[in-house]
Amino acid sequence: MKPAGPGHEHGDPLAGGASASLEVEAAEHVETLEAHVHELEDELRLAKLKLRGIEAISRLLASEHNLDRILTAVMERTTTLMDAERATLFLLDESGERLWSKVMRGETPRTIELPVGQGLAGWVARHGRQVNVKDAYKDPRFDVSTDRESSFRTRSVLCQPLRNTRQQIIGVIQVLNKRSGYFTTADEDLLAAIASQSAIALQNSKLYLDLIGKNIDLQETQMRLEERTAELELLFGIERCAATAASLDQAARGVLDVTMQEFPSALGAVAVLDGRSERFRIAAVAGPEAHRLDPERPTTLLARVFASGQPVVVSGPGEDPELLADLTGAGPDAWPIETLVCVPMIHQDTRVGCLMLVNRQDFSSGFDTREVRLLSLIAGRLALSVVLARAQEEEQKAERLAAIGQMLSGVVHDMKTPLTIIGGYAALMAREADRERRDVHGDAIRKQIGQLEDMTRELLAFARGDSRVLLRKVSISAFMAEISELLREEFSGSGVDLVVETPYRGGVRMDESKMKRVVFNLARNAREAMPQGGRFHIRVEQNADRVLFTFADDGPGLPPQLAGRLFDPFATFGKKHGTGLGLAIVKKIVDEHGGELAVHSEPGRGTTFQIALPLA
Repeated sequence: MKPAGPGHEHGDPLAGGASASLEVEAAEHVETLEAHVHELEDELRLAKLKLRGIEAISRLLASEHNLDRILTAVMERTTTLMDAERATLFLLDESGERLWSKVMRGETPRTIELPVGQGLAGWVARHGRQVNVKDAYKDPRFDVSTDRESSFRTRSVLCQPLRNTRQQIIGVIQVLNKRSGYFTTADEDLLAAIASQSAIALQNSKLYLDLIGKNIDLQETQMRLEERTAELELLFGIERCAATAASLDQAARGVLDVTMQEFPSALGAVAVLDGRSERFRIAAVAGPEAHRLDPERPTTLLARVFASGQPVVVSGPGEDPELLADLTGAGPDAWPIETLVCVPMIHQDTRVGCLMLVNRQDFSSGFDTREVRLLSLIAGRLALSVVLARAQEEEQKAERLAAIGQMLSGVVHDMKTPLTIIGGYAALMAREADRERRDVHGDAIRKQIGQLEDMTRELLAFARGDSRVLLRKVSISAFMAEISELLREEFSGSGVDLVVETPYRGGVRMDESKMKRVVFNLARNAREAMPQGGRFHIRVEQNADRVLFTFADDGPGLPPQLAGRLFDPFATFGKKHGTGLGLAIVKKIVDEHGGELAVHSEPGRGTTFQIALPLA
């Protein structure tokens, strides 16, 4: 064994000192590492807390769509996570010129606003960059007026812009006064993360609210469309009733029935102002209480609505009792009126009546504004019916007067024949010495006077609106015998020979007086067409289920200028004193008998008229 050296035998003081130094250095290093580990553990714990806080904010924002609650939740969580005294989330308004936020002052929420560019939050909104200020009062961008108004002392400030998915600034989040000093870089990252989450939540909230708003608008539009469709269907039914009615009262009744189906009421009425008497009359009334309305006595309500041109709506019992006294009545038979609407019937600023509904039965609340407007439209359509009915009545009067004038011309025209015959018989009477013969002539004159009286009665009946023919069974043999006698007198001295053939001698249903006028008009036309004389041939025969009258002359025929308008009133050609009414009268009388009229004429070969009447 090798002996130990001197240094090993007694120990080396330098070597021992180095070892101790190393141990101390190692211990210090371990201590430093342990401290760093503790520091990292604290940071990790804080990071986990902040991460959980951000996750909590994310979950909250994901489940919330109410903007006020979003703002409140973000500010509360941010204040806690950032270890700050206060946090505010500003939003940019629609104009992009102002920021606004809601803050609590005690228990009262308050909205604050500031222009973009004012204060630190306004600067961040304008420039879109984060701001971290340790002493706000040393930064010229800080607006001290906010502190003065709120009695709050701002020290440190951290502001972060909020951007949407298109990187547009939509707001600013701001935290004030970190409790443990100043806001760090980690705080900046944390606030940026919170701002990102908040921006997404705000954008989702806006989209959600827009979607809800659009859904509400869609539902409202659908409701309005359904209401409008129902209104159009009602107005179409009203129009159909009014347009197809044969009279004003029928139109009023039909429209009132449709209206009562839409608005069931105890009483409904249409009152119309009579244009002649200037008094109301009830054109239609309906409902279980219809008996309470006196058709002969207009109510005070109708008079007021008509005079003012404004609707009256009653929405509760006891309202305006004086106005409704005529309807409610008195005593044991009194009728309480709870709801009522009365609208004027107006057409082009002309008031013609009123539409009234009393005590609505499907809704106790009565009639709302939309329904009053709809009823006013219905009343307007009724007013048009009244105006049209009055115009039609006036037109009928004018037509009747014109027809009376035309008929009077025809009667005067047809009076020529009986007057001529009367004149002839009167002359015979004057020359006749035998009394019996004079009596015969007198009877003939009285018959013609009776014919004139029939014409006069016919004219008066037409003036009253009665133009019917009086059909009765007439013997053809007796009828033609009288016609032959009268026509021979008519043709006396004219050079016209009368030929009458009656193979059919049975009966036919006709108005004898009017058919005489037909024969006389055709005979007179034939006589005037043959001034140099000729032949007029009448033949009556049966043709199947018809009696056929044929009237033929051998005159020059009809002038071609009358083609197509032979039976038109006042159509005449070549006659110095012709009225053009004879053939028009013939056509009218044949039509009234349900008969058929035909004409055949050739120039130089005469004219033939044929009339077919049903058998008796």
